[in-house]
This record gives sequence, structure tokens and C-alpha cells, in this order.
Amino acid sequence: MANNYDVAVIGAGMIGGLTASLLAQNGLSVALIDPFLGSVTLSTPPYYDTRVSALSIASQSLLTKAGIWQTLPQERLLPYREMKVWDGLGTSSIAFQAHDLGVMSLGSMVENAVLIDALVTQNAELKNIDTFYENRVVSFDSQEKGVVISLSSGKKIHALLMIAADGANSFVRQEAGFQCREWDYGHSAIISTIEIDQPHEDTAWQAFGEEGILAFLPLPSVEGRHFVSIVWSVSPEDSEQLCQLSETDFCQRLNYALSDRFSVLSELSPRQSIPLKQRHATEYVQNRIALIGDAAHTIHPLAGQGANIGFADVEALVNIVSTAFKRQDDVGRLAVLRRYQRARMFKNLQMAAGMESFKRIYSTQHPFVVNFRNLGMNVMNDRTDLKRFVVSKAFGER
Repeated sequence: MANNYDVAVIGAGMIGGLTASLLAQNGLSVALIDPFLGSVTLSTPPYYDTRVSALSIASQSLLTKAGIWQTLPQERLLPYREMKVWDGLGTSSIAFQAHDLGVMSLGSMVENAVLIDALVTQNAELKNIDTFYENRVVSFDSQEKGVVISLSSGKKIHALLMIAADGANSFVRQEAGFQCREWDYGHSAIISTIEIDQPHEDTAWQAFGEEGILAFLPLPSVEGRHFVSIVWSVSPEDSEQLCQLSETDFCQRLNYALSDRFSVLSELSPRQSIPLKQRHATEYVQNRIALIGDAAHTIHPLAGQGANIGFADVEALVNIVSTAFKRQDDVGRLAVLRRYQRARMFKNLQMAAGMESFKRIYSTQHPFVVNFRNLGMNVMNDRTDLKRFVVSKAFGER
């Protein structure tokens, strides 16, 4: 294929890889560009990938439509059927149960590396995708009839549309001059894989308390042993201290944060600490350029929705671009791309505002706020209709 394409996708992670796959399956020619080596080395359970996503039913449906979900190894997936949330500073809790809400599961836990590996394999087989791995975008020039992209290998790519799926620190977003509203959450997320002493019951657990915001994401058990991925949001100072602890001392701190619900036996992966920022581009599109996923927005991980809103972006942009292509319209035309921005920006702002509110409410230890949120949790726990509404918005509907 000559270096002229309908679309160039910058970033071959979960969001970019899926975008490229769906566009190619809809008949567009795609250049997929990423600095990574083009292959994924999967760990062997119980040494799971440190980065794990809780994918909603809607995200699973999109991946099934793309032909990806069916190829994932079943032993690396875990449908979770319940979510339990409790306040470590009070006595209230909420349990979201799939069978009470009329669904088979609330979603599935999947390692990011497993999903990326499946996308790499599929994209290598699609005839109208050219992959440019081990390549960085050095510069680009958005012109009237397309965008010219210069790569670190010296190659030049011409595309009608460039999609930036290159993450929270997007080079494309910065170089194209997109403006962002952003602020520091005052949190860092510690992620790791740990072994616990008893079954997690296919349940996602989340605790809010004086030890920070702690999420336990269940992973497949192996030979009677039980594992979870943790996302522990704490202050940057606490994060630094926790990352310096020995494994024994770190597990003791985790046990305290869990309020005796489990005993932590061991840590199976090196701890990573990720600074958390709220970021949202004021525009998602320019002529010939569209931002998607973390390149357009990042939110607090307390509800585990970052990947899901990214996949919702993918679905909207692919549908709009593919429709324009089938109508023989110019897929990079600003009027076309603005349809994507209208479809996604307000919903993403709603989610960001919700996460900011939750973070503020559950980060404080003020007695009045603690009593207020405990009352709210108890009311919601008694209302199946409210819980069904929350689940439909957070786990199912677009």
C-alpha cells in the first residue's frame, strides 16, 4: 500500500488498536502508528498484568462486534457479578448484584496486555491496515486536503484524517494546540497484583476511608489461590511512603485499609504509582484531527470507567467516520468531525463531573460529610430502582 490513507491512527493501545480495527473492517485504509515493538509478551498467571480494566457490558459488545472479545483466552477473563462499596469511616455500604438487576454480570475484568495482544494479532491480519510500529510522530502538517505526518524512521504518511489515541500526554494534542482544562486531584494511584486468603466471590470491592480510596478488582483464581488487582488512591506523600515499604509492611497496611474483609498474603507484582489528574480538552476536533480516549479526557479511577468512556468514544467516532466514508464524504472534514464532538463531549463532561463530586465527597473525613454520605449509601442500598439506574449508566448504556 502506498503511504496514502483514509485515516492515520496515532497510538496502538486498547483505544487506538480498536479504532484502527473497526475502521479497517468498514473499508477504510488505515495507518496505525506507535513507538512500541509490535508484539506483547504476556505474563503467566498468577503473575497478571498490573494494569487491569473493568469493562462494561457495552464495551464488551463493541469488542464482540469487532471480533476481538471472542478471541480472548477465557482463563484470563473474569466476569464479576457483584460490587460492594463501603465507607471505612462509617457503617454504611452498598451492594450491586447482577441477578437483582436482571443481568448476567456487571462486566468483566481483563488485563490490558491481553486485550492489546488480541488487537495486535487481528490488526496484523486485516489487509487494509498498515502498521508503523517502532515509529514516533516527529511532526505533522494539517493541510486543506489532508495531513502529512513525518515519522522517526523518516517516512511520511498522508491521511485525510489523523486520530490521536496517544494517551494522556498526547503529543498530537499538544503539537496541534488543543487547549485543556486540567487540575491535580491531589492523589496518586498505586497499582499492584496481590494474593488474598479467601475467594473474592467474583466481586469488585471498593473502600473509602482514612487510608484513601481502595479498589479490589477480582482476577481468575489459579489452583485454589485467589488474586486481585488493587488501585489504591492516596495522597502523593502517602504514595511515596507506601511504595518504599517492604512487601510485609505494605501488606499490613493493606490489611488495615481492608477492615479485616480479607488477609493479604503476598504481593505478586512491583508497585507502580501513577499521579492522577483531571484533564479535558475544550475541543475534541480540528480540521483533519480528532482526539479520542485519554488524549481527549482523563478522570479519577475510583469508578473504573476510564477505559469504558474511551471505548464509547471509539464507537461514536467510528460510526460517524464510516458513515461519511460510505457516502463518499471527506472523512477529515471539520463538519463531519464535529458530529463526533457533539456525540461525546457532554456525556464525558457529565462523567468527569460525577467523578470529581465522588472524589470530593469520599476524600473528606469531616463528620458532617461522613454522616451525609453514610445516609445516602444506606438509602441507595435499599432502592433497587436507584441501583438499576446507576448500573445502567455506569456499566451498560452509552
